[in-house]
Amino acid sequence: MTYSEYFRKFIENDDENVIQHIPNAEAEVFLLENAPRLYCPDPIIEETFAFRTFTMRKHIKYTEDGFVLTEFLVNEQLPWAGKHNTINAPLAHHLNEFRWLKNADVFLDYILLFLSGKGEAFAYHAPALWAMVDFCCATANEDFLIENIDALESYYTHWEQTHGTKNGLFFSNDDREGTEFSISGTTADMKRRFGFRPLMNACMYGDAKALSKVFALIKNEEKRRMFAEKAAAIKKRMDEKMWDGSFYKAIHPLDGNLDRPIGISDIPKECNVRELVGFIPWVFSMPDAGKEGAFRWLLDPKVFAAKTGLATADISHPRFNFYSEHPCTWSGNVWPYATSYAVNAVIALLSDYEQSVLTESDLYSLIHTYAEMHYSVENGRRIHFIDEVMLPFEPIWYVRKLAKEGQKISGGKDRGKDYNHSTFIDLVLRGLCGVDMKSETLRIEPRIKGIWKYFKLENLTYRKKTYTVYYDEDGSVFSKGKGVIIEESK
Repeated sequence: MTYSEYFRKFIENDDENVIQHIPNAEAEVFLLENAPRLYCPDPIIEETFAFRTFTMRKHIKYTEDGFVLTEFLVNEQLPWAGKHNTINAPLAHHLNEFRWLKNADVFLDYILLFLSGKGEAFAYHAPALWAMVDFCCATANEDFLIENIDALESYYTHWEQTHGTKNGLFFSNDDREGTEFSISGTTADMKRRFGFRPLMNACMYGDAKALSKVFALIKNEEKRRMFAEKAAAIKKRMDEKMWDGSFYKAIHPLDGNLDRPIGISDIPKECNVRELVGFIPWVFSMPDAGKEGAFRWLLDPKVFAAKTGLATADISHPRFNFYSEHPCTWSGNVWPYATSYAVNAVIALLSDYEQSVLTESDLYSLIHTYAEMHYSVENGRRIHFIDEVMLPFEPIWYVRKLAKEGQKISGGKDRGKDYNHSTFIDLVLRGLCGVDMKSETLRIEPRIKGIWKYFKLENLTYRKKTYTVYYDEDGSVFSKGKGVIIEESK
């Protein structure tokens, strides 16, 4: 199918109950002009790629503060959201995904919303600076980083001052990471406790590394070194206190004292668990070589490999999915949000580590399974769909199930429809097609050799230049030669 045919199919199946900057009537023209297009031998990944471009543009919102991005599509102000219904929890995912639009420069407004204090930048923990820096490098907007260096540094300093401890780590709870009712952070008596979590501390590591990179751009050696040393200190403390010999785990001590000497032995028995967020340190290539064995559990059906995708907690744990009444539980359900981080970790593992635990075929399998999540049965028809959270052993979107059963859902029964708190396009482009984000000019090193015989990328924009990319294993598909051919658009 052509992408015009895809978009018309999606529109035919769509209940457009919320309209923001680009309605369905304008979607085809906008997306053909601005979004990348993938053609490949895998029809599920190809159509899901098209579908995710179709849903992402729904979240572009023009406001008095310029262009912003939303997470939910609702016609009311959500009580947990900030100005314009923006939420900083998925900020990193938003910037990673939307940097591939040709007109991505407009989302500098979105970054400024949070850096200026107009948005609720500190409501949730996310690797905001890491994502901002990567976004600006991918879109050739390094000048923006330099102009806003003071605000970037202040953002980091705020977290240091409000969440630092004498242990050299940063405290959080699962709710403020957007991972509510986790096994690690909620005790058996349903009390949520503060503690040291892999996501929060890995985010601080990634943000410190990002700031070091920006100060290198302006040749401020003192601050470049200072933030590099901050990152190194976080890594050291995480390895000392949060690594149990085989995995990074959250520590929520029962006494609540986060300034005393603390370690793995302080994890309450019922909270000692492997969770998917334990892979987040690899997103930033933080762990030293030798810890890669943790990734074997991603493919283990007794640990993370559930039927529908990657479970957020160890399937074999006694408290797996211990609290099923709440719509936002992270004790075992499959969340695209967490899946995006985990697949990012695998991409970094394959890019930056010498290891034999996972292969490129494993990465392909993970992304293919993720693509298969993007469906729902609506009014008797199976259509493309992306929502908040899926059951681990049935292809059912959980919040939607509860709403249909009569549970009152804040934001309404359709609040999760076209949900925007994960990535897919970015994972395919970097993970499978092999777009090298470290290169000044577009460089492609496919990871699907021997899996796909070909692929074609149209309208791929990188650092303000737009390209068509062909991969042809033996030169028989496009008649342009073997391997990778890159053509810059005029």
